[in-house]
Amino acid sequence: MQHLGWPVPVVALAAVLMTTACATKTQAQATTQSQGSTAPSATTPAQPAGRASDASPAATPADVVSGDILDEIALTRAAIQTRRQAIVTAAMDLTAPESQAFWPIYRDYRTDMAKVDDRLVDLIIVYAGNYKSLNDDMANKLLKEYLDIERDRIAVKNQYVPRFLGAIPAVKVARFYQVDNKLDKKIQAELAEEIPLAR
Repeated sequence: MQHLGWPVPVVALAAVLMTTACATKTQAQATTQSQGSTAPSATTPAQPAGRASDASPAATPADVVSGDILDEIALTRAAIQTRRQAIVTAAMDLTAPESQAFWPIYRDYRTDMAKVDDRLVDLIIVYAGNYKSLNDDMANKLLKEYLDIERDRIAVKNQYVPRFLGAIPAVKVARFYQVDNKLDKKIQAELAEEIPLAR
């Protein structure tokens, strides 16, 4: 089955990047029961962030994909966030006081990082709708947006280092960033395999 000339899984895989701090009520209750009262609580999904540059591509993600695909992406976001949170929980080995200080910062971090990830998913969806007829102007706009997204991703990581250091020991902050980086790289590698080269 194809969507926009790509296999449908690439659009679903793009949804993996959209990992806001959203979860269903049932998932939040299960997480709270398994992790105690200091575990992250569910919040509403973050709205996709606007583009950083004025030079936005011709087609918007809403123009390219159907409402059904967007609904599927929203559901995937919740499931992926729950799994990501479980991996972080298992890796961090936090004491009760550390956990109480860490999880509110983590929720803020994931919400801010999700805004960056949302922009990347928007970019992938726009590329999917235009890559067969990509011209130099569109390619330049997409490339500029991609580099802006990468810059903003690093900026969010840098912004949160002092907050994490104020909550947990530096070794555990380093461990968190290692785990976070491994999860991001795995997702990016899967996307890289699926996204066709510009032509």
